[in-house]
Amino acid sequence: MRIDDFEVKRLDSKSCSVVQYKGDDENIAIPEKLGKYSTVRIEASLVRRGLKARSISIPASISEIDEDLFPSLKYLERFEVAKGSLSFRAEDGILYDSSCYSLIFYPPAKEDGTFVLPKRLGRVAGTAFSAGAKIETIQYGSKLEEFQALPSQLPRFSAFVPSDDAPDYEGVLIKGKKLLFYPPKREGASYVIPDGVEEIYSLSQEPFFPKSVKNLYVPSSMKKGLERALCNAVKVDVDSHNATYRSIDGVLYSWKRVLLSYPGERRDGVYVTASGTDRIGSGAFRLSRLETLVLSNGVTAIGDSAFASSAISTLVIPSTVSEIDIHAFFSAENLKEVFVEKGSVAELFLRADGKERIIRVVPSLF
Repeated sequence: MRIDDFEVKRLDSKSCSVVQYKGDDENIAIPEKLGKYSTVRIEASLVRRGLKARSISIPASISEIDEDLFPSLKYLERFEVAKGSLSFRAEDGILYDSSCYSLIFYPPAKEDGTFVLPKRLGRVAGTAFSAGAKIETIQYGSKLEEFQALPSQLPRFSAFVPSDDAPDYEGVLIKGKKLLFYPPKREGASYVIPDGVEEIYSLSQEPFFPKSVKNLYVPSSMKKGLERALCNAVKVDVDSHNATYRSIDGVLYSWKRVLLSYPGERRDGVYVTASGTDRIGSGAFRLSRLETLVLSNGVTAIGDSAFASSAISTLVIPSTVSEIDIHAFFSAENLKEVFVEKGSVAELFLRADGKERIIRVVPSLF
C-alpha cells in the first residue's frame, strides 16, 4: 500500500517495511512513522529505477536493511542515521552498525582517496563496497579481523596503511596467520608471502591476486587456500620445507601427488603432468590459457570442474584413469578433441556424458 511518497508493506498492526520511495527528491528521508505504522525495515527496492539517490536518512526505528539494496546505490554520497538508533550509525556519511564494529556501506560517490577506518572497527562486510568505491588507500587498526570486499569493487585500491597499533605488511592485509586481501593496484610483478602465513582466506570466486602479480613465492608455513589463488599467476615457487604444497616447474602440486593448480596465465603450448602424478584436483586448470594437456600415464582420477573456463582444446587421458568426477568437464567449453584408449573408463564416461563428437579413440597412448 502507498502512504505519502512511500510504498510500504504492513508487517503487523504496528509496523511496516519501506518497499519503495515514489517521490522525485534525490535526498530520501524515511520517516519514523508512515500513517499509524512504525518503519522498521528497508527493502531492496527502495530506490526506483531512474532515480539517482544522493543521500538516505534513516530513522531510529529502522532495525533491518535488505543487503540487496546496496549495489543499486551507485550515486549515493551519504547516509544519515537519527540519534537513538540501536542498529545503525553514520559517521562522515558512511553506514556502520550501532557499535561501529562493522562497516556496512561506503557511499560510492564519496571522493576520498584515503579511507581511515575507525580504530574499533573489526569487520568490513561484503556489502561495504558493493556499489564500487574510488578509494586508493585504507588506513586500518589492529582490531580489523574481517575484510569481505571483492577486488572488483575497489579498482583503484593500492595499499593498506597501518595505524600506530597495527603491523605493517607492505600494503597487504594479513591478520594473524591469514592473508585476507591483496590490493588490486599494488605495485610489483612478484609477491613473497611472509613466513608465518598459513592460509589465503577468500570466500569469493574472483581472482585473489591481480594480473600484475605474475610470480608467487610461498613460505614453508602455508597450509590452505593457495590452490584457489593462482588463476592470474604465471609461476608459483614453494619453499622446499612446506609440508602441504610443492611446486614442480612452477606448477602447484601436493605431496600426495595431486596436481592442485596450473597457473592461469602460464603460456605453455603443451603441458604434460609431472611423472608420478596420481590425481587432477578440483578446478586444477580453471581459467588457464593452456591449449594442450597430456595427463601422464599413472594418473588415476580427475576432480570436478578440473578444466572449467580454460582454453584447453586438446586433452589426452591415459587408461590408468579409473575415477572421473561427474562434473569433471563442467564448463570445459573449448575442448575439441579428447584422446582416449578403446574401452577405457574415460571413453565410457565421455560417451555417457554426451561428448561422442570430441572423442578420439586410439589403440594405445603410452
